[in-house]
Amino acid sequence: MVSNPFRGLRRKRQTGFIYIADERRDLRFAGAAPGDEIHNETRDAPWIVVDRTLDGVLVTSWPGSLWEVEVLDAIRPQNHEGDYTRAVAVRILRTVPPHELFGPHGEAVAWILDRAIELTREEAETLSQHRAANAGLLYSRAWMNWDGLPDDKRVFEDWEGIIGAGGTVPVSPVGRGLSAIFNSVCATAIRLFGDNAWYTTDGPDVEDPDMHLAEPWFTASLCLIEAAIALGAPHLIPDSDRTTLTAPWRALTRPSLS
Repeated sequence: MVSNPFRGLRRKRQTGFIYIADERRDLRFAGAAPGDEIHNETRDAPWIVVDRTLDGVLVTSWPGSLWEVEVLDAIRPQNHEGDYTRAVAVRILRTVPPHELFGPHGEAVAWILDRAIELTREEAETLSQHRAANAGLLYSRAWMNWDGLPDDKRVFEDWEGIIGAGGTVPVSPVGRGLSAIFNSVCATAIRLFGDNAWYTTDGPDVEDPDMHLAEPWFTASLCLIEAAIALGAPHLIPDSDRTTLTAPWRALTRPSLS
């Protein structure tokens, strides 16, 4: 009798994370609890996308829910090189606080996001009026002090308004928190003012002009991402810089703690 050397071997247990924005609610995940299994009806797209690390999770919009899951059934072959798995069945392992996407001080970033999605024009003006002239320089210094910044990006010294370094994850000192904040301000401005929230300038492609967020929304977005760096990655800057970068945020949230 010939024995099978592979008998008894199990495929390595694969786990990861799923974030689903409230506005794109998948009813199958509504009220999902540890132990619940979620299955697609077919093996065709759209699949359940499971990111292998928290750093890789895309925050398409805010707020949302985050779970750690076990992949029960994955598409074979995956046909992609990204750090995620296309699955057709997962098991919920635990519910994860969404602020963990933004690092050890992610609660501060989530707090800023909560305000960004409800920002009024008057609040945007308050932020803009309290931004220091050297805020962009201090924000850039924080980026340069980040040990996660790729070497090939260190040739750039001006990081004002930048929300992600691109390339490998994490893309910023607070994960994808900066892009989530900027996108939230954009969505709020568009919801309130429609096309008036944007203006265009000529770009390299005359048929595809550059689009810019109008004031006071643009400067307000700078204030919020600068506050997110200051509060979400406090080790990157001295107290004096943090005070400067959070001044607009403190003006907005008074008398709240900040």
